[in-house]
Amino acid sequence: MLTIGGALGSYYITSVANAKQIATYLWNNFLGGSSSTRQLGDAVLDEIDFDIEGGTTEHWDDLANYRPEHTSEGKKVYLTTTILIMILSNCYRHP
Repeated sequence: MLTIGGALGSYYITSVANAKQIATYLWNNFLGGSSSTRQLGDAVLDEIDFDIEGGTTEHWDDLANYRPEHTSEGKKVYLTTTILIMILSNCYRHP
C-alpha cells in the first residue's frame, strides 16, 4: 500500500486533466504500469490510501474514477481514504 498525504500540508488537484495526469503517474510508477523511474523497482502495489486532511475538495472524484487506458483488465486496485468527512461527502460518486 502507498499512502499519500498526511496531517501537514494542503493537497489539491487543479483540474480534470491534472487528476488524469496524477492517476497515470500513480499507475505507471506504483501500480501495474511501467516507467523508467519506478521508485520501488519491479514491485507492483495494489492499493493507494489517500490521507487528505487539508486542501480543496475539487477533482478528487475525478482522480478516483479515472482508469488509465493501459490498465490491466481484471486487475484490482484498491483505493482507500482517511480523508475528512467534509471532503468525502463532496467526492464520493456512485458507479
